Amino acid sequence: MLLSLYIHIPFCASRCPYCDFTFVVRQTHLAPRYVEAVIRELRTRMTGLASPANGQERGSLLLPTLSTIYFGGGTPSLLSPQLLGRLLTAIRSEAEVMQGAEITVEANPGDSKHFAALRELGVNRLSLGVQALDDRILKALGRLHTAAQAEAAFEIARASGFHNINIDLIFGAPQQSVSDWEKTLAQALALAPEHLSLYGLTIEPGTAFSRRWAKGRLPLPSEDEQALMYEIALDRLAEAGYEQYEISNFARPGYASVHNLTYWERKPYLGLGVSAHSFLHPSRFWNTSHLLSYMEQVEQSGVAVAGEEVLSDASQVLEQILLGLRRPCGVPQDLLTRPPLSTNLDRLLEAQLLEKAQNRVRLTRRGLLLADVVCAELVRGL
Repeated sequence: MLLSLYIHIPFCASRCPYCDFTFVVRQTHLAPRYVEAVIRELRTRMTGLASPANGQERGSLLLPTLSTIYFGGGTPSLLSPQLLGRLLTAIRSEAEVMQGAEITVEANPGDSKHFAALRELGVNRLSLGVQALDDRILKALGRLHTAAQAEAAFEIARASGFHNINIDLIFGAPQQSVSDWEKTLAQALALAPEHLSLYGLTIEPGTAFSRRWAKGRLPLPSEDEQALMYEIALDRLAEAGYEQYEISNFARPGYASVHNLTYWERKPYLGLGVSAHSFLHPSRFWNTSHLLSYMEQVEQSGVAVAGEEVLSDASQVLEQILLGLRRPCGVPQDLLTRPPLSTNLDRLLEAQLLEKAQNRVRLTRRGLLLADVVCAELVRGL
Protein backbone atom coordinates (compact mmCIF):
# COMPACT_ATOMS: atom_id res chain seq x y z
CA MET A 1 0.00 0.00 0.00
CA LEU A 2 1.26 3.46 -0.94
CA LEU A 3 0.17 6.17 1.47
CA SER A 4 1.07 9.50 3.05
CA LEU A 5 1.78 9.93 6.75
CA TYR A 6 0.77 12.92 8.88
CA ILE A 7 2.05 13.37 12.46
CA HIS A 8 0.42 16.03 14.64
CA ILE A 9 2.72 17.82 17.09
CA PRO A 10 0.43 19.91 19.35
CA PHE A 11 2.96 21.96 21.31
CA CYS A 12 3.04 25.75 20.86
CA ALA A 13 5.03 28.58 22.43
CA SER A 14 1.94 30.82 22.56
CA ARG A 15 -1.75 30.83 21.69
CA CYS A 16 -2.41 32.59 18.37
CA PRO A 17 -5.75 34.45 18.60
CA TYR A 18 -7.01 33.14 15.24
CA CYS A 19 -6.07 29.45 15.61
CA ASP A 20 -8.61 26.69 16.28
CA PHE A 21 -6.27 23.74 15.71
CA THR A 22 -5.54 21.28 18.53
CA PHE A 23 -2.58 22.64 20.49
CA VAL A 24 -1.21 23.05 24.00
CA VAL A 25 0.87 25.94 25.32
CA ARG A 26 3.89 25.61 27.62
CA GLN A 27 3.57 21.85 28.10
CA THR A 28 6.66 20.68 26.23
CA HIS A 29 7.64 18.65 29.31
CA LEU A 30 5.09 16.16 27.96
CA ALA A 31 6.87 15.91 24.61
CA PRO A 32 8.95 12.75 25.37
CA ARG A 33 5.88 10.86 26.58
CA TYR A 34 3.88 12.12 23.60
CA VAL A 35 6.53 11.00 21.11
CA GLU A 36 6.54 7.51 22.63
CA ALA A 37 2.75 7.39 22.33
CA VAL A 38 2.91 8.39 18.66
CA ILE A 39 5.51 5.67 18.06
CA ARG A 40 3.26 3.09 19.71
CA GLU A 41 0.32 4.22 17.57
CA LEU A 42 2.57 4.02 14.50
CA ARG A 43 3.52 0.43 15.30
CA THR A 44 -0.10 -0.56 15.90
CA ARG A 45 -1.24 0.97 12.62
CA MET A 46 1.61 -0.37 10.51
CA THR A 47 1.11 -3.87 11.89
CA GLY A 48 -2.53 -3.66 10.89
CA LEU A 49 -1.72 -2.40 7.40
CA ALA A 50 1.10 -4.86 6.67
CA SER A 51 0.07 -7.80 4.50
CA PRO A 52 1.45 -10.00 1.70
CA ALA A 53 -0.31 -7.71 -0.77
CA ASN A 54 0.99 -4.39 0.52
CA GLY A 55 4.19 -2.41 0.20
CA GLN A 56 7.76 -3.56 -0.05
CA GLU A 57 9.32 -6.65 1.49
CA ARG A 58 11.35 -6.47 4.70
CA GLY A 59 12.16 -9.87 6.18
CA SER A 60 8.94 -11.87 6.25
CA LEU A 61 6.64 -8.83 6.17
CA LEU A 62 5.36 -6.63 3.40
CA LEU A 63 5.00 -3.13 4.83
CA PRO A 64 3.21 -0.01 3.59
CA THR A 65 5.29 2.41 1.53
CA LEU A 66 5.26 6.09 2.47
CA SER A 67 5.37 8.66 -0.34
CA THR A 68 5.26 11.65 2.03
CA ILE A 69 5.77 12.38 5.73
CA TYR A 70 4.38 15.60 7.17
CA PHE A 71 4.89 16.97 10.68
CA GLY A 72 2.16 19.54 11.36
CA GLY A 73 0.87 21.32 14.39
CA GLY A 74 0.93 23.06 16.65
CA THR A 75 4.60 23.79 16.16
CA PRO A 76 6.66 20.71 15.24
CA SER A 77 9.87 22.74 15.29
CA LEU A 78 9.45 23.09 19.08
CA LEU A 79 10.41 19.42 19.37
CA SER A 80 14.10 18.91 19.96
CA PRO A 81 15.94 17.42 16.97
CA GLN A 82 16.57 14.37 19.15
CA LEU A 83 12.83 13.72 19.61
CA LEU A 84 12.04 14.41 15.97
CA GLY A 85 14.89 12.10 15.03
CA ARG A 86 13.43 9.39 17.24
CA LEU A 87 10.13 9.70 15.39
CA LEU A 88 11.80 9.51 11.99
CA THR A 89 13.88 6.50 13.03
CA ALA A 90 10.73 4.71 14.19
CA ILE A 91 8.92 5.57 10.96
CA ARG A 92 11.77 4.20 8.85
CA SER A 93 11.78 1.07 10.98
CA GLU A 94 8.04 0.42 10.77
CA ALA A 95 7.42 1.33 7.11
CA GLU A 96 9.21 1.59 3.82
CA VAL A 97 9.96 5.22 2.99
CA MET A 98 10.04 5.81 -0.74
CA GLN A 99 13.35 7.04 -2.12
CA GLY A 100 13.07 10.81 -2.49
CA ALA A 101 9.93 10.94 -0.32
CA GLU A 102 8.80 14.46 0.55
CA ILE A 103 9.42 15.01 4.29
CA THR A 104 7.99 18.29 5.59
CA VAL A 105 8.25 20.00 8.97
CA GLU A 106 6.17 23.06 9.84
CA ALA A 107 8.39 25.56 11.63
CA ASN A 108 8.23 28.94 13.28
CA PRO A 109 10.91 31.50 12.35
CA GLY A 110 12.00 31.60 16.00
CA ASP A 111 13.17 27.97 15.85
CA SER A 112 15.80 28.54 13.16
CA LYS A 113 18.54 27.15 15.43
CA HIS A 114 17.16 23.67 14.66
CA PHE A 115 17.04 23.98 10.86
CA ALA A 116 20.47 22.49 10.15
CA ALA A 117 19.71 19.53 12.43
CA LEU A 118 16.37 18.97 10.69
CA ARG A 119 18.09 18.84 7.34
CA GLU A 120 20.63 16.32 8.67
CA LEU A 121 17.72 14.13 9.82
CA GLY A 122 16.50 13.90 6.23
CA VAL A 123 13.80 16.57 6.32
CA ASN A 124 13.77 18.01 2.79
CA ARG A 125 10.89 20.50 2.88
CA LEU A 126 10.36 23.30 5.40
CA SER A 127 7.07 25.17 5.82
CA LEU A 128 7.67 28.50 7.57
CA GLY A 129 4.78 30.09 9.49
CA VAL A 130 5.71 33.64 8.53
CA GLN A 131 2.09 34.96 8.20
CA ALA A 132 3.21 38.57 7.57
CA LEU A 133 6.33 40.61 6.90
CA ASP A 134 5.12 43.70 8.72
CA ASP A 135 5.78 44.03 12.46
CA ARG A 136 2.51 45.86 13.10
CA ILE A 137 0.47 43.09 11.44
CA LEU A 138 2.49 40.37 13.14
CA LYS A 139 1.69 41.94 16.50
CA ALA A 140 -2.01 42.12 15.58
CA LEU A 141 -1.89 38.40 14.72
CA GLY A 142 -0.27 37.57 18.06
CA ARG A 143 2.92 36.26 16.46
CA LEU A 144 6.15 36.23 18.48
CA HIS A 145 8.63 36.89 15.66
CA THR A 146 9.42 40.07 13.75
CA ALA A 147 9.61 40.55 10.00
CA ALA A 148 13.41 40.75 10.20
CA GLN A 149 13.53 37.47 12.14
CA ALA A 150 11.31 35.80 9.55
CA GLU A 151 13.55 36.91 6.69
CA ALA A 152 16.64 35.82 8.62
CA ALA A 153 15.05 32.43 9.32
CA PHE A 154 14.44 31.93 5.61
CA GLU A 155 18.10 32.63 4.85
CA ILE A 156 19.18 30.25 7.63
CA ALA A 157 16.96 27.56 6.09
CA ARG A 158 18.64 28.11 2.73
CA ALA A 159 22.10 27.99 4.29
CA SER A 160 21.10 24.76 6.08
CA GLY A 161 20.52 23.07 2.74
CA PHE A 162 16.77 23.44 2.24
CA HIS A 163 15.93 23.77 -1.44
CA ASN A 164 12.17 23.38 -0.99
CA ILE A 165 10.70 26.02 1.32
CA ASN A 166 7.10 27.11 1.76
CA ILE A 167 6.06 30.43 3.26
CA ASP A 168 2.62 30.75 4.88
CA LEU A 169 1.02 34.20 4.65
CA ILE A 170 -2.31 35.54 5.95
CA PHE A 171 -4.32 38.25 4.20
CA GLY A 172 -7.31 40.08 5.61
CA ALA A 173 -5.56 40.45 8.98
CA PRO A 174 -6.59 43.07 11.56
CA GLN A 175 -5.42 46.58 10.63
CA GLN A 176 -4.06 45.31 7.29
CA SER A 177 -4.53 47.58 4.28
CA VAL A 178 -4.26 46.56 0.64
CA SER A 179 -0.97 48.45 0.51
CA ASP A 180 0.32 46.53 3.54
CA TRP A 181 -0.50 43.26 1.78
CA GLU A 182 1.24 44.35 -1.42
CA LYS A 183 4.40 45.12 0.55
CA THR A 184 4.34 41.75 2.34
CA LEU A 185 3.85 39.96 -0.99
CA ALA A 186 6.76 41.84 -2.55
CA GLN A 187 9.04 41.01 0.38
CA ALA A 188 8.03 37.34 0.30
CA LEU A 189 8.62 37.09 -3.45
CA ALA A 190 12.03 38.73 -3.02
CA LEU A 191 13.02 35.74 -0.88
CA ALA A 192 12.14 33.45 -3.82
CA PRO A 193 10.61 30.50 -1.95
CA GLU A 194 9.60 27.45 -3.96
CA HIS A 195 6.07 27.54 -2.56
CA LEU A 196 3.63 30.00 -1.01
CA SER A 197 0.40 29.28 0.87
CA LEU A 198 -1.92 32.28 1.15
CA TYR A 199 -4.82 32.09 3.57
CA GLY A 200 -7.62 34.58 4.02
CA LEU A 201 -8.19 35.16 7.73
CA THR A 202 -11.20 33.20 8.97
CA ILE A 203 -12.81 34.04 12.30
CA GLU A 204 -13.18 30.62 13.91
CA PRO A 205 -15.64 30.03 16.79
CA GLY A 206 -14.04 29.78 20.21
CA THR A 207 -10.93 31.79 19.32
CA ALA A 208 -9.83 35.08 20.87
CA PHE A 209 -10.52 36.80 17.55
CA SER A 210 -14.11 35.52 17.53
CA ARG A 211 -14.70 37.00 20.99
CA ARG A 212 -13.23 40.34 19.94
CA TRP A 213 -15.21 40.27 16.70
CA ALA A 214 -18.47 39.70 18.62
CA LYS A 215 -17.70 42.80 20.73
CA GLY A 216 -16.88 44.93 17.68
CA ARG A 217 -13.24 45.20 18.69
CA LEU A 218 -11.56 43.56 15.70
CA PRO A 219 -10.83 46.02 12.86
CA LEU A 220 -10.74 43.88 9.70
CA PRO A 221 -10.49 44.83 6.02
CA SER A 222 -13.80 44.85 4.16
CA GLU A 223 -14.84 41.88 2.02
CA ASP A 224 -14.08 43.92 -1.10
CA GLU A 225 -10.60 44.74 0.22
CA GLN A 226 -9.94 41.07 1.01
CA ALA A 227 -11.07 40.06 -2.48
CA LEU A 228 -8.73 42.67 -3.96
CA MET A 229 -5.84 41.33 -1.84
CA TYR A 230 -6.45 37.84 -3.25
CA GLU A 231 -6.66 39.12 -6.83
CA ILE A 232 -3.43 41.07 -6.39
CA ALA A 233 -1.78 37.88 -5.15
CA LEU A 234 -3.04 35.91 -8.17
CA ASP A 235 -1.48 38.47 -10.51
CA ARG A 236 1.80 38.99 -8.64
CA LEU A 237 2.50 35.29 -8.21
CA ALA A 238 1.69 34.47 -11.83
CA GLU A 239 4.02 37.25 -12.96
CA ALA A 240 6.76 35.77 -10.73
CA GLY A 241 6.41 32.31 -12.30
CA TYR A 242 4.33 30.55 -9.65
CA GLU A 243 1.58 28.16 -10.68
CA GLN A 244 -1.65 28.09 -8.71
CA TYR A 245 -2.48 24.43 -8.12
CA GLU A 246 -5.12 24.92 -5.41
CA ILE A 247 -7.16 27.88 -4.18
CA SER A 248 -4.62 28.84 -1.49
CA ASN A 249 -1.44 27.24 -2.83
CA PHE A 250 1.14 28.38 -5.37
CA ALA A 251 4.39 26.74 -6.41
CA ARG A 252 7.22 27.01 -8.86
CA PRO A 253 7.01 24.25 -11.50
CA GLY A 254 7.83 20.91 -9.87
CA TYR A 255 7.37 22.12 -6.29
CA ALA A 256 3.67 21.55 -5.59
CA SER A 257 3.27 19.89 -2.19
CA VAL A 258 2.98 16.16 -2.82
CA HIS A 259 1.51 15.68 0.65
CA ASN A 260 -1.21 18.29 0.22
CA LEU A 261 -2.13 16.85 -3.17
CA THR A 262 -2.81 13.59 -1.33
CA TYR A 263 -5.71 15.30 0.45
CA TRP A 264 -7.17 17.04 -2.59
CA GLU A 265 -6.88 13.96 -4.80
CA ARG A 266 -8.42 11.71 -2.12
CA LYS A 267 -5.43 9.40 -1.92
CA PRO A 268 -4.90 7.32 1.25
CA TYR A 269 -3.22 8.89 4.25
CA LEU A 270 -2.65 7.92 7.86
CA GLY A 271 -2.74 10.49 10.66
CA LEU A 272 -0.92 9.90 13.94
CA GLY A 273 -1.15 11.92 17.13
CA VAL A 274 -3.80 13.88 18.98
CA SER A 275 -6.74 14.97 16.75
CA ALA A 276 -5.10 13.49 13.62
CA HIS A 277 -7.40 12.40 10.77
CA SER A 278 -6.93 9.45 8.40
CA PHE A 279 -8.44 8.33 5.10
CA LEU A 280 -8.17 4.68 4.12
CA HIS A 281 -10.78 4.17 1.42
CA PRO A 282 -13.71 4.12 2.02
CA SER A 283 -13.29 5.10 5.70
CA ARG A 284 -12.33 8.30 7.44
CA PHE A 285 -11.42 8.14 11.12
CA TRP A 286 -9.96 10.55 13.63
CA ASN A 287 -8.25 10.56 17.00
CA THR A 288 -9.33 12.15 20.25
CA SER A 289 -8.50 15.86 20.49
CA HIS A 290 -7.54 15.76 24.21
CA LEU A 291 -3.80 15.39 24.73
CA LEU A 292 -3.76 13.43 28.00
CA SER A 293 -6.62 11.21 26.86
CA TYR A 294 -4.75 10.49 23.62
CA MET A 295 -1.60 9.40 25.44
CA GLU A 296 -3.48 7.28 27.99
CA GLN A 297 -5.55 5.49 25.34
CA VAL A 298 -2.55 4.75 23.13
CA GLU A 299 -0.52 3.53 26.10
CA GLN A 300 -3.34 1.12 26.95
CA SER A 301 -4.51 -0.08 23.54
CA GLY A 302 -2.23 1.31 20.83
CA VAL A 303 -4.88 3.60 19.30
CA ALA A 304 -7.06 6.55 20.36
CA VAL A 305 -9.84 6.68 17.79
CA ALA A 306 -12.65 9.12 18.59
CA GLY A 307 -14.83 8.48 15.54
CA GLU A 308 -15.12 6.86 12.13
CA GLU A 309 -17.22 7.37 9.01
CA VAL A 310 -17.59 4.87 6.18
CA LEU A 311 -18.31 7.02 3.13
CA SER A 312 -21.35 6.17 1.05
CA ASP A 313 -21.18 6.41 -2.73
CA ALA A 314 -23.01 9.74 -2.56
CA SER A 315 -20.59 11.09 0.05
CA GLN A 316 -17.64 10.09 -2.10
CA VAL A 317 -19.07 11.94 -5.10
CA LEU A 318 -19.68 14.99 -2.92
CA GLU A 319 -16.07 14.92 -1.67
CA GLN A 320 -14.74 14.53 -5.20
CA ILE A 321 -16.68 17.61 -6.29
CA LEU A 322 -15.81 19.83 -3.32
CA LEU A 323 -12.12 18.89 -3.28
CA GLY A 324 -11.77 18.88 -7.07
CA LEU A 325 -13.15 22.39 -7.46
CA ARG A 326 -10.35 23.69 -5.23
CA ARG A 327 -7.93 22.85 -8.04
CA PRO A 328 -7.53 24.52 -11.46
CA CYS A 329 -8.25 21.23 -13.24
CA GLY A 330 -11.72 21.15 -11.67
CA VAL A 331 -13.92 18.04 -11.84
CA PRO A 332 -15.12 15.79 -14.69
CA GLN A 333 -18.27 17.18 -16.27
CA ASP A 334 -19.95 13.77 -16.20
CA LEU A 335 -20.00 13.94 -12.37
CA LEU A 336 -22.53 16.76 -12.68
CA THR A 337 -25.03 15.36 -15.19
CA ARG A 338 -27.90 14.43 -12.88
CA PRO A 339 -30.27 16.72 -10.96
CA PRO A 340 -29.90 18.71 -8.85
CA LEU A 341 -26.24 19.07 -9.85
CA SER A 342 -27.00 19.66 -13.55
CA THR A 343 -29.54 22.39 -12.76
CA ASN A 344 -27.24 24.07 -10.26
CA LEU A 345 -24.37 23.85 -12.75
CA ASP A 346 -26.35 25.60 -15.49
CA ARG A 347 -27.14 28.47 -13.15
CA LEU A 348 -23.51 28.87 -12.06
CA LEU A 349 -22.25 28.67 -15.64
CA GLU A 350 -24.67 31.43 -16.61
CA ALA A 351 -23.44 33.54 -13.69
CA GLN A 352 -19.86 33.00 -14.97
CA LEU A 353 -18.77 31.53 -11.65
CA LEU A 354 -17.97 28.17 -13.26
CA GLU A 355 -16.73 27.33 -16.75
CA LYS A 356 -16.28 24.25 -18.91
CA ALA A 357 -12.88 23.27 -20.31
CA GLN A 358 -12.03 19.95 -22.01
CA ASN A 359 -14.96 18.01 -20.52
CA ARG A 360 -14.23 19.36 -17.06
CA VAL A 361 -15.82 22.06 -14.91
CA ARG A 362 -13.74 24.54 -12.95
CA LEU A 363 -14.02 27.84 -11.10
CA THR A 364 -13.63 31.04 -13.09
CA ARG A 365 -11.47 33.80 -11.67
CA ARG A 366 -14.63 35.43 -10.33
CA GLY A 367 -15.64 32.05 -8.94
CA LEU A 368 -12.34 31.77 -7.08
CA LEU A 369 -13.27 34.87 -5.08
CA LEU A 370 -16.52 33.20 -4.02
CA ALA A 371 -15.34 29.59 -3.94
CA ASP A 372 -17.11 28.52 -0.75
CA VAL A 373 -20.42 30.00 -1.91
CA VAL A 374 -20.08 28.50 -5.40
CA CYS A 375 -19.34 25.03 -4.05
CA ALA A 376 -22.27 25.21 -1.64
CA GLU A 377 -24.60 26.29 -4.45
CA LEU A 378 -23.40 23.56 -6.79
CA VAL A 379 -24.17 20.75 -4.36
CA ARG A 380 -27.35 22.31 -2.95
CA GLY A 381 -30.05 19.68 -2.68
CA LEU A 382 -27.67 16.73 -3.13
